[in-house]
Amino acid sequence: MEHGKRPPTERNNPRTSRIAEFDTYRIVETIHLEDIRAYEAVGCQLINIAKIVDNILKNFLKGGRVIYVGAGTSGRIGAQDAIEMWPTYGLGRDRFDYLIAGGEEALRRSVENAEDMENDAVTGLKMKNISNLDTVIGISASGTTPFVISALRYARDMGSYTVAIVNNPDSPMIGIAEDSIILNTGEEVIQGSTRLKAGTSQKMVLNIISTAIAIKSGRTDGNMMIHMKAFYNKKLKQRAVNILVERYGIGEEKAREILERNGYNLLYAMNEIESSINAGKDNVMK
Repeated sequence: MEHGKRPPTERNNPRTSRIAEFDTYRIVETIHLEDIRAYEAVGCQLINIAKIVDNILKNFLKGGRVIYVGAGTSGRIGAQDAIEMWPTYGLGRDRFDYLIAGGEEALRRSVENAEDMENDAVTGLKMKNISNLDTVIGISASGTTPFVISALRYARDMGSYTVAIVNNPDSPMIGIAEDSIILNTGEEVIQGSTRLKAGTSQKMVLNIISTAIAIKSGRTDGNMMIHMKAFYNKKLKQRAVNILVERYGIGEEKAREILERNGYNLLYAMNEIESSINAGKDNVMK
């Protein structure tokens, strides 16, 4: 394939062609400066991302799901974002889900041939019984991954809202998905290593999309994650205490007492406090 025909992420980066000759600081600095391009690429897409979030919300608020589809790094980034929605916002895989080429094994090790398995993508989405209430987001740096392309085609046939996240402005996925987010991060520090700034830009976009959906669907109180699962460890229990202290102006000891009484379910604890306030019981604030 001619150089000019390659996706930008597969081209050689002239700024790093002699990186093996750099001293350590210059290598570190160069990687950092290249990562800034990921930030800039996301910034160019903010209006588009906001529109896509609003489109997703139309069906999400009716009970629809968001399903990320990807292979390799892109698939693992999608899986990470989906998995973290449960402990953070109480949104499990019935609301945020993922499909990765190679299955769950691909989360632990590289399954490089899986990205070409087009039928596996369709089978995976059939097993999830997708509908016109769901959103399927395909993630691919090159935008040419057969697994992701197949998933988007099937999802669109099923009436799902489809979104492509790509780092190649000429990606075929753009013509398949209903909407696209094009992150033009250019050549990688190490040629073709899209786990670098391409992956960074994808992670940033998924952070934005999922967090915005959580906020707009009432999973926070201001900037506090009131639906988080606080009973898992000491750090989360203390975070729940801090939220009650900041939200209601009560002391830490009182906050912890209320949380313990409610099994560290933050929403139940807040309901108890609200009920006491509404009933005019001043002791809850002491």
